[in-house]
Amino acid sequence: MSHSASVLPPVSPGLRTYKGSCQCGAVRFEVDFDPSQGTTRCNCTVCTKTAWWGMNVKPGAFRLLSGKEVLGDYSRSEASHARFCKVCGIRAFGHGHIPEIGGDYYAVNVNCLDGANLAGIQVTYLDGLHDTWAQLAAAPYVDPFSAGARA
Repeated sequence: MSHSASVLPPVSPGLRTYKGSCQCGAVRFEVDFDPSQGTTRCNCTVCTKTAWWGMNVKPGAFRLLSGKEVLGDYSRSEASHARFCKVCGIRAFGHGHIPEIGGDYYAVNVNCLDGANLAGIQVTYLDGLHDTWAQLAAAPYVDPFSAGARA
C-alpha cells in the first residue's frame, strides 16, 4: 500500500508540554504549546539565514531548564532577542515584544524540540523583513524525512 505525503492526519488540538534542547544539550527547555495553533516562518535575514521555524507562546509557557550561563543574545532591536548556545551555536529560542503579534512572546525553534512529530501542523509565513508581520502564505508541514522512510 502506498502512502501519500499529501494526505496528513489533522493535528489534534490540546495543550502539550514539549522538551527541547540545542544540539550539544547545554541549553534545555520546556514549552507548553497547542499544535493546532500552528507555527511560523519569517522572511527576515536572521530567520532566513538560520532556517528558523518558530512556535510563539506567551512568556509563562516557556521554561529554561538549563544553560542560562552559555546563552548568547543576538538582537536587531529591543523588540526581538535571538538566544543561542555559545557552545554549539544553535539558536534554540528567542523572546521579545512585538505589538503586531500580541506583545510579549517567546519563540521556540521547532527544530530544537526533542522527538516531536509535527507533521501536518500549519506553518504561517510572515513578513518580518519589512516589519509588517503580514501573512504571506500558509500551508501544512510535511516532514520529508518521515515521508521517505514510509515509501
